[in-house]
Amino acid sequence: MSAERYDYMDWMRVFAIFSVVGIHVVAQLVSSMEIGHQIWWFANLVDSALRNSVPIFFMISGALLLTRKQQEPLIPFFKKRVSKVAIPLLAWSIIFIVYRKFMWFEEHTWKQMIKMVLTDSVFFHLWFLYVILGLYLMTPFLRQIVSSSSKQMLQYFIGTWFVISSLFPFVPKFLDFGLALSAGLFGTYIGYFILGAYLILYPIKRKWLPLLGLLAAIGYAVTAYGTYVLTLQNDGRLDGFFYMYIAPNTVAIAVFLFVLFQQFPNIFKPNSFIQKISAASMGIYLLHPIIQLYGRRIGFDEYWVHPVIAVPLVWISIFFASFIIVWILQKVPYINKLVP
Repeated sequence: MSAERYDYMDWMRVFAIFSVVGIHVVAQLVSSMEIGHQIWWFANLVDSALRNSVPIFFMISGALLLTRKQQEPLIPFFKKRVSKVAIPLLAWSIIFIVYRKFMWFEEHTWKQMIKMVLTDSVFFHLWFLYVILGLYLMTPFLRQIVSSSSKQMLQYFIGTWFVISSLFPFVPKFLDFGLALSAGLFGTYIGYFILGAYLILYPIKRKWLPLLGLLAAIGYAVTAYGTYVLTLQNDGRLDGFFYMYIAPNTVAIAVFLFVLFQQFPNIFKPNSFIQKISAASMGIYLLHPIIQLYGRRIGFDEYWVHPVIAVPLVWISIFFASFIIVWILQKVPYINKLVP
């Protein structure tokens, strides 16, 4: 099995999880403030800059899992990888159901609770674990595809995925009819998974960074201004079409950032503190909504002071409070399985 370690990926994980927390901090502003207001634009610009976070997580997972040089037996793989997602998913589903009961005073029967877990209806951010779990279940099969595919064949897969999953949604959105072609294997997030592996196997040269940067800048502008236009057309109700993680504008930004980190390993060197945060990224993702909700209960939220000041303060506070708690929990036997 390949023992190669990509230190820059620790920095990427930290960047991605920090961005996820930021999205959740500004979400209330961009969805509730009057469109066109200065604070709405502030929130929209911040949110638009962070939408690459989830794609980067998928790309990192694909880069690490699909490029192994030796085959990993199925049973050890599922025991090691799938359990690291399945156990936290079940445990945190229970935690958030309990939270909803005592903090939101909701009552659910056992049947309803089981249905909530099976249908991803427990808490807004747990969807990510369902997707990762599905990708992990496909990983042994996808490894065979990646290892036996030529560069051209992988480009074909990624290109087809981009057209079907990223561009096709524009048809029903703007032309008011849906295409009959099914995405099949090219559906949604699997493309990022394969793309991460492709960028490890066939790195994009540094000379292409200016072009990728230009495309990323255009993608950012499209995200921010496109969201403004669509929300305006939607009578001021947020239209997050360009916020989608599979939108082409998001793909452009995610690819640029991945290559940027990859091409400057001398800058993104091994760092023990960054490695600790990277190792806690899953736990931070799972825990931070609770920290954020408790902050709101005591008035420490994006409206605490002027949002331009409150957002970064709340964002950083939630992030590091979550990290510290996760870092402690990771040292507790058995409990550490909930924050892998």
